[in-house]
Amino acid sequence: MTTAAVILAAGMGKRMRSTLPKVLHPIADLPMVGHVVALAESQRLSPIVVVVDPVNGPNVEAQLRAAFPKAEMKFAVQELPRGTGDAMRAGLSSLADFTGDVIVLAGDVPLLTKATVRKLIDALPGHDFAMLTATVPDPTGYGRVVREGGKVRIVEHRDATDEQLAINEVNVAIYMCDTDLMRKAVAGLKNDNAQGEFYLTDVVTQASKVVVVDMPDPDEMRGVNNQAELAAVDQVMRARLVKHHQLEGVRFKDPSRAYLTTRVTFGEDVVVGVDVQFGGTVKIGRGVVIEGPTVLRDCVIGDGTRIASFSHIEGATVGNNATIGPFARLRRGAELASDVHIGNYVEVKNSKVGLGSKANHFTYLGDTDVGSGANIGAGTITCNYDGTNKHRTTIGDGVFVGSNSTLVAPVRLGAQSYIAAGSTITEDVPDDALAFGRARQETREGLAKTSRERMKARKGS
Repeated sequence: MTTAAVILAAGMGKRMRSTLPKVLHPIADLPMVGHVVALAESQRLSPIVVVVDPVNGPNVEAQLRAAFPKAEMKFAVQELPRGTGDAMRAGLSSLADFTGDVIVLAGDVPLLTKATVRKLIDALPGHDFAMLTATVPDPTGYGRVVREGGKVRIVEHRDATDEQLAINEVNVAIYMCDTDLMRKAVAGLKNDNAQGEFYLTDVVTQASKVVVVDMPDPDEMRGVNNQAELAAVDQVMRARLVKHHQLEGVRFKDPSRAYLTTRVTFGEDVVVGVDVQFGGTVKIGRGVVIEGPTVLRDCVIGDGTRIASFSHIEGATVGNNATIGPFARLRRGAELASDVHIGNYVEVKNSKVGLGSKANHFTYLGDTDVGSGANIGAGTITCNYDGTNKHRTTIGDGVFVGSNSTLVAPVRLGAQSYIAAGSTITEDVPDDALAFGRARQETREGLAKTSRERMKARKGS
């Protein structure tokens, strides 16, 4: 039988004090609600209905569709903030023809694990309704799980009596039941409570056979309502990711100061230094050493490559056994072959650098194709922009470019050519040619002494 998911993500999140919708705040570089969508996908829940508010809904939908282009997602709008029961009513409107079970998830609870959801799914057979609960030392703010006469009900904190407030078993707000039962139960909800809202928790009392599934790790139920809670949840998520990769053989010099995403993969024997930040989709090969602080986003790093401190790599591909940094920047479209050296204060953008080529100091390579075995001297600049259009520079195999050279694109340096230091090159250079593009030096012996004497005389007058 197919199981659907309804993710409640329509809360305004005013306590976040931010113009960004609460559920779009990032946890490990993915929108908070994205972790919940990923969890639903991992359990093959389909369709996935995300309930949003009318103001932020388009933004939430756009970001989730971009992050999960293959997911079968639907978006339902809760027009007014009238409680979780009303939000569920909106979600069910997108499941009008659906038959099967439905799991209710919270868009601001991103730490829920696959194992716990699987426990919930496995517990439902033979029952009408399954729900997650947790026993916590401080239940303040959570709905209490009240058991009376073999029945289970949930009382919200603000509606609880003093006796009920002493209960430490709390509702996690994750449920599963048959969709038809949910439709009937939601249709019968009333808002006769302190807040005048429709509580989804009241559905529990309408089920005859309720099974309660205990959540083993209370961290999983952590919700996010403010920036402090966001930081705490992000820290837990990062610690989980680090531990996962440690068990796969990755060494973190300081596990508490590694910033991972869920879309980072590592080969064996990788060493990650202090304050290395990963973003987007990153693939790290075997034996890579990354010194921190360094930023890597949406990039591929080949086996055996060493990345020195203060490097920034985004949208780039690096081959095997390369050396990057320190203070290097690889921008989008940079493609480095194996054994390439990119040194300090070198920037590479939308360029290909061939096997074994080197640019070790103070260089800009933009819109450039560098062959194999080339040496780019310190201070070399490719002038790729004329104020209107970008142009490419081609540097052939084995080319030597002397220090402080300016290559004005479009221009081609033939294989094995030699560019004298300090040159400005505006025309193509043939293979094996030597090119000068600088003013000729003039030396006048003894003139320095004469000049100094003249300047002293002027100063004294």
